[in-house]
Amino acid sequence: MNSIFLRFVRQSVISYKALYGIMDIKTFILIKLINPLFQITFFVLLTRYIYNTDDLSPWVISNAILLSCSNALFGVGFIMIQERRFGTLKLVLITPANKFFVYIGRTFIHVVDAILTVGFGLLFGYVAFGVQFNNTNPLALIVALLITVFASVGFGLMLGSVGTIIPDLNLVMNFCYFLLLILSGAQFPISQLPDILQKVSYVIPLTRGIEAVRLIVQGARIIDVSSLLIGELFLGIIFFIAGYFFMRLFEKISIVRASLDIY
Repeated sequence: MNSIFLRFVRQSVISYKALYGIMDIKTFILIKLINPLFQITFFVLLTRYIYNTDDLSPWVISNAILLSCSNALFGVGFIMIQERRFGTLKLVLITPANKFFVYIGRTFIHVVDAILTVGFGLLFGYVAFGVQFNNTNPLALIVALLITVFASVGFGLMLGSVGTIIPDLNLVMNFCYFLLLILSGAQFPISQLPDILQKVSYVIPLTRGIEAVRLIVQGARIIDVSSLLIGELFLGIIFFIAGYFFMRLFEKISIVRASLDIY
C-alpha cells in the first residue's frame, strides 16, 4: 500500500515539475506569488473605490479562493496540452491502465498547490488589508477550502478532457476562468446578476465555496454552512464523473478524426 501511495505521489510531483520545469525561478515566483498578489490587490482596491467601504474582508477572501481556480484550470487542464505538446498523449491513451486514474494521480499536487496558494492569499489579506480571523474555526476553514478546491479540480479535469478533441484548449480555459470571475460572486453579489445567470452561478464551482468560507471567517460553524459545502462537494463529484465520460468519448472521437496529435 505504501509503495502504491508513494508511486502516486511521485507521479504527481513529476507531472508538476514537467509543467513548470521550463521556467526559471524568477518566472515561477512571478507566476505563483507576485501575480496572485496583484490580482487580489487590484480587485480589492477597485471594490473599495466602488463600494466606498473599509470592510474589505469578503472580497479579499473571495479573491484568495479564486486563486485556486488558476491551479484547477491552468494546472490540471493543461496536463492534456502538455501530453500533446511533447507527443506522449497517444502513448498514454494506448496504455492498458485506466487513463482517467492516471490523470487523477497527476492532479494531487495541484490540490496541494491550490490550498497553499489560497492560504498565501489569505495571509496577504491579513497583512495588507487587515482581514481578521479571530472568530474563525480553523478546522471548518480547512474543510471548506478542501471541498472548494476539490470541486475546482473536478471542473478543470472535465475541461481538460476536451483537450483530446480540440487543438487549442487555452481559449476554453480562459473563457471559463473569466466566467468564474464574473459568476462566482467573488467580485459582486450574485443577486445583482440577471435571473438566468444567477441559476448558472450555482452550477459552476466556487460559488457555494466562497459563500461558505466568508461565513466561516465571520464565525459560522461548519454545521451552519453544511448545506453549502455538501452542494459544492456534490458538484465536484459530478464534474469528476463527467470528466471520466468526456475523456472516454473524446478519446474515441479524436481517434476517428485522427486529431490526436494536432497541436
